[in-house]
Parts: sequence; structure tokens; C-alpha cells
Amino acid sequence: MKSITPFFVLLLLAISSCTPEGLPDVDTQEVVLSETSLSLTAGDSLKLTTQLLPEGAKADVLWTSSNIKVATVLNGMVKTLARGTAIISAKADSVSSSCTITVTKEDLPYQLVWSDEFDAATLDLSKWTCETGGGGWGNKEKQYYTNRTDNIRIEGGSLVIEAKKESYSSNSYTSARINTRNKAVFTYGRIEARLSLPVGKGTWPAFWMLGANFSTVGWATCGEVDIMEHVGSDPTMISHAVHTYEKNGYKGNHWWARKYLNDIEGVYHVYAIEWEKQANEGDDCIRFYVDGVLSATLWEQHVGSTVKNWPFKNNFFIIFNVAIGGTMGGTVDDAIFNVPVLMKVDYIRVYQRI
Repeated sequence: MKSITPFFVLLLLAISSCTPEGLPDVDTQEVVLSETSLSLTAGDSLKLTTQLLPEGAKADVLWTSSNIKVATVLNGMVKTLARGTAIISAKADSVSSSCTITVTKEDLPYQLVWSDEFDAATLDLSKWTCETGGGGWGNKEKQYYTNRTDNIRIEGGSLVIEAKKESYSSNSYTSARINTRNKAVFTYGRIEARLSLPVGKGTWPAFWMLGANFSTVGWATCGEVDIMEHVGSDPTMISHAVHTYEKNGYKGNHWWARKYLNDIEGVYHVYAIEWEKQANEGDDCIRFYVDGVLSATLWEQHVGSTVKNWPFKNNFFIIFNVAIGGTMGGTVDDAIFNVPVLMKVDYIRVYQRI
């Protein structure tokens, strides 16, 4: 923790009362500012002081920061919070002085905190829960999710989710969906998985996250981060998206971005996000990557950020699934099931700055 004391001198305009003859006596002092800018590291603190001239002059000093996400000030004590720029101002009567503070931050390296390499003989149920059921899942999906090895298994060092065309509990298709809810949840970090995606019109595989408070506040107040979605009807497209209470798929105004590659289906690629706290100007951000290349960035709203427009300051859990049809998957071509329809996950890894 650093303590630095730059010195402010404020100009005070002292206007005396009129003389009996009616002529004003004006005493104007000059501003002497010893520090106009400082460079600090996030987490530093400093004390700014003022001297009022002429000597012995008294006035209340009002301190303000232009960006309280970067630095706050109280009675001259400044605390730096995040990388960015903030202007600290001290005002006495009608005169003010200011100091521009540039805050840098040396990020800690990422460290692996949780993973599944899918090297065991069966799915590790201490890490994963298999969701089961049909009914469309809120998206008019056509599959029934099961926990059968026909639909989900470990094979050749990868998690395999296989979608099938078969009658099952009043549905025409089966597939699988797993999550880490109540077993592994995370706030911030790098979350990545190496995936091979299925081929065929009507498939809708996804690698995504939901807020851990989903059961209490509901969707989309809990927040959703779609790290990777793909639809077989658009074979070269990868979609990134987020959903919030204010902007979501039901309202048709959610944020999304797309990345196009020529070899998406049946080929392993690494899909990832870097979910950063106070990445710049005190704002959080989520960066999306494909094979280590940045494909999109979403920033927290700089002014007026609330849980309704940025719920991404809380724990989230991870989900893998392959849907069939639905609002995004579209029309299903049953001929795709002449060969196995497979999503494979080589690994899932979570890194955080500790």
C-alpha cells in the first residue's frame, strides 16, 4: 500500500465589501499546482492536501472523483480500485484544482482451479448432473434428455453426447444435457473447452453458463453466457451471446456475435471466455475466444450498471448439451441420423487469478 502526498494550491477569489466611496477592493490570488497528474497501481492509496492562499484563508473543500469505479476520494484520501483514469478535484468556494490519476493494474497469472479431462471410465457424478426430460426446455426443442449411455458416455478420453432419432417418452429424438450446478460454480476467470461438434441440419449443440441463483430469481434475471452455440443449418457459424433481465432472447434484443470458420463440424476447436473483473475504467467485461483468437468482447454498462443489465458479478455453473430443433436449431433433417450425431468434449478447464 503506497501513501503519496501531492500538494494542491487553490486560487481563492476574495472580494471585500465596497469602500464608503463605493469603490470595490478586489484581492485575487494565483493558483500554484505542484501536481497535475499521477500514475498509480490499482490498490494504492494516497492523501491529497490543499493549501489555501492567502495564508490563513479558510474555506470548506469539496472533493470529487470523475470515475468512482477507478478511484474514490473522501476528505482528500484517494483509493484506487481499477485500471483507468479518474480526475480528482478539490473545490473551495468558486475555485477548484484537479489532478488526473492514471491507474494501472498488474494482473496475476491465471491458475487452474477446476477441470475435467474425461479420462475416467464413466462420467464423474461428483462434478456433473445429468438433466433429464422433454417438453421443449423453453425453446420448443424436440429431444428428450436422458442419462443413458446411448446418449452420454466417456469414450476414447472424451465426453460424448449422442443425439438419436427414436421414440422416447412422447418425443421423436433423444440426447443429453449435463451441468455443474450445486457442484462447481465460478465467478470470473477463463473457462475453456475443446469440442468437436455434430454435423447435420437441426442440431443445436451448446457450451454455456447460467447464474447459480437461477432457481430463486429465474431466467433471465440470473444471467446466461453462451460461450459457444452452433446450428447444423449454418455449418460455418459459431455464435456467442448473453442474456439478461433487460436484454434477452424472449425480448429479441440480447447481445450476440458470430464467428465463421470453414472446419467447425467434426473437428476439435477450443472455445473460451475470459470473464474479467474491473478490466478497464472499473468495468467488467467478457471476452470470447476461438482457438485462442479473440472473436468478441462485451463490456459492462459504464454508467447505471445493475443486476438487471449486468448480472455477471455472481456465481455461474457450466452446461453442455445437444438440442434437436427448437427456436434456434430449426427444421430437422432426419437423414442426418444415418450416421452418429456426436458432440465430443476433450476437456473443460477453469482458470482464475488467485
